[in-house]
Amino acid sequence: VKAVVDDCCDVSLSRHLFWHRLHQLITLGLVGALGWLIWLYFPSQNKPPSDSTQLAASGYPESETTGDIQGTVVAEDGQPLRETHILAVVKTWPPHGFRQNSFTALTRPDGTFLIENVYPPGQEYEVQIAAIADAHLLKSEYISMRTGTLEPFRFQLTKSAGLVLHFESNAGTPLAGVSAFPFERIDQSGQEHCIYFCSARPVVRKSNTEGNLPMPHFLPGEQVTVYIQFPGGEWQTRELTVPADKQTVTLTPEPASHLDDG
Repeated sequence: VKAVVDDCCDVSLSRHLFWHRLHQLITLGLVGALGWLIWLYFPSQNKPPSDSTQLAASGYPESETTGDIQGTVVAEDGQPLRETHILAVVKTWPPHGFRQNSFTALTRPDGTFLIENVYPPGQEYEVQIAAIADAHLLKSEYISMRTGTLEPFRFQLTKSAGLVLHFESNAGTPLAGVSAFPFERIDQSGQEHCIYFCSARPVVRKSNTEGNLPMPHFLPGEQVTVYIQFPGGEWQTRELTVPADKQTVTLTPEPASHLDDG
């Protein structure tokens, strides 16, 4: 009897293992078939993103962000100004929220500049752009909410006064390594010209061992604002009136003021 029971157990176990393995194979086959059907009927979900779906810095697809910023910078006599810094900020409002991106360029020997693929012509956007060259006035333009392609910019820069910022400690010692850049000037007609903080890196300069930092981008009598950063301190703004009777303005450390990004 025991032998018969053992034989029955062996047969039952072998049949159980057979059906269990068969069930596993069928299950794997069904899973594979289902995956193949998903791949077949939803191919777009299994392909790497194309240029038309990848997002540009604007927050819109690269295929839509095709707008260029271009133009020319000349001196008062109409001659091209080479190596002028062009600082541009583009604002867009894609579905996922507001975007603000900065772009920079230097003018070529013929005074022209080009910044490619930075705004979506088919969507609303805004552009702030500044041109700044050595020994010339800072000038900027602001293009308010619009769509379409921008016309080329043309900046004609006027010669400036030779303003120098002199940095000292509160004890009167010259301070080297103070960072600064021109932020804003208001011209005689009341128009504001400015640089956004986020785009200013190419025009940041440092004071020398004598504490001096040339800033030849203003005219005597103008109301101006500069950004400064003393070593180990935070960025702060200083509002100044450019003096008519001297070329140097002395600045000393004081508590940081609120940052203004334009």
